[in-house]
Amino acid sequence: MNTASAKQEFMEQDVVLEEWSVQVDRSQPPRRIRIRPYQARDREVVRWLCCETGFLGKPIDPIYRDRELFADLITNPYLDHEPEWALVAESDGRVVGYLLGSVNPHFGRTLMVSGFQTACKMLTRLLTGKYQDHPRSELFVRWMLTKGLMEQPHHPEDAAHLHMNLEKWLRWGGLARRLWTLYEDRLRRAGISRYYAQFFSCSQRNPERMYARCGFKVYARSVTTMWHPEIPDPVAIVCAEKILDDPSLVAAAPQARRWPRLAALHRA
Repeated sequence: MNTASAKQEFMEQDVVLEEWSVQVDRSQPPRRIRIRPYQARDREVVRWLCCETGFLGKPIDPIYRDRELFADLITNPYLDHEPEWALVAESDGRVVGYLLGSVNPHFGRTLMVSGFQTACKMLTRLLTGKYQDHPRSELFVRWMLTKGLMEQPHHPEDAAHLHMNLEKWLRWGGLARRLWTLYEDRLRRAGISRYYAQFFSCSQRNPERMYARCGFKVYARSVTTMWHPEIPDPVAIVCAEKILDDPSLVAAAPQARRWPRLAALHRA
């Protein structure tokens, strides 16, 4: 069996990688959370969650109401090319979070090609009056076409990458760390020693401290006008890098969880 078919076979199986309980409301019983590999049936709900959290953790609609193209812009580079590196978190049978990953050293090129394709669709819809009754959507598309690429920070070469989103009630409950740990275990087994993430940072929302506690270091940052005028304060796009074999992080790093089936598939 070749690598592609082995990975596809794994993705089609309902394998639980980790499961635990979360106490959300003391008046209610704990809620069970489980993490499993992404499957093709998850695509629509992943796209929905992407849009529900697209505006600094809130729905993207006030900024850009075309959810189809916003989800294309953010998720297609991962799900079209490397879905086997994606994870989802479920509660009560419903996807409540996801991690999308890429280990392709040419991911930046993939991102640009996919983004260009989506931008062309945005431009077509702009020129045909799709957004004429929603000026903020027009402004978003104009930003994409004129400033979107220029306002991106530099990122490390030959490093893996991830994009993650969680429902609000899970953002401070340790789920992010669990997803990171599982993803890092796969990277180590694949012989990859570092990866990076990008996030927005401003006075109202500053995830940098959480990333720093998990061993990330700021690699680069760039001020963006993407959320202006809704957010009057300066907003930065931050690229944070984590080196998995950094000796200063070994003692503090959580014990890597074993993922033998996925390791075998990677070697196939």
